[in-house]
Amino acid sequence: MSLENPMSPAKRFLDALSFFTSLVPARLVSNSTLGECAPWIFPCGLVIGALCTLASLAASILLTKAATCPDVIALLLAALAWILAELRITRALHWDGLADLADAIGSYKEGEAFRAVLKDSRIGTFGVLALICAFACELLAVAAHLHILSLTSVAALVLAPAWGRGMAVPLFCLASPHDTTGLGGQFACAGTRDNLALSIILAALTLGFLALAGVHPLNLCALLLLQMGLLWKFVALSRQYDGYSGDFCGCLMQTGQILFLLVTI
Repeated sequence: MSLENPMSPAKRFLDALSFFTSLVPARLVSNSTLGECAPWIFPCGLVIGALCTLASLAASILLTKAATCPDVIALLLAALAWILAELRITRALHWDGLADLADAIGSYKEGEAFRAVLKDSRIGTFGVLALICAFACELLAVAAHLHILSLTSVAALVLAPAWGRGMAVPLFCLASPHDTTGLGGQFACAGTRDNLALSIILAALTLGFLALAGVHPLNLCALLLLQMGLLWKFVALSRQYDGYSGDFCGCLMQTGQILFLLVTI
């Protein structure tokens, strides 16, 4: 099938990469077709995870050769390289959603007042605290994986962005957008049974691969249960605040990624 075909899987993958990363130049994708990129969100996460892991491993090798650099500092700097690569590749898209939603929920407002805080480009106290906590958790989790540096840890570093982003697809299926013309609403058509089934299959394959890589069964059970709880919480928040938005999706993706990194240590 030609790449120029509007329904080509390759084109849909490039559309998804353009939307979620800076790896592909911006592409003109209509609201009606953006939701069709949903099956490619997980592969996009794999690309992000692979590049971030390569960056951190390269940094770790270089820092290890520097005799003047203590081991702990080297680990933290290599973990920082993973996060900085993620921020550069994704344009900090989902970190922004994390901060915005934290501010909106922390305001204890309802209805349009809640939406006004959510859309406010200025960051507040709760947004700052959420970013600090998320950054610290991710930095320490990545450093722990780099310290172990086994097949399990490398697999976790590569899979974490895919897991986090892939878990947003069930949100499209289980909740409704607040505004179908907004950033999150553009994925409303992705809420299909086929996409939900694909998400379940990808999650099962990920858990199976982690089991083969050596992750303890209790960790896998904890990951599944905690992720289901996180998804349920976001579905409940979407219903409480009259539908999800792009910030809801971004926050879910980022927290899901961090959860994955922490539980698979």
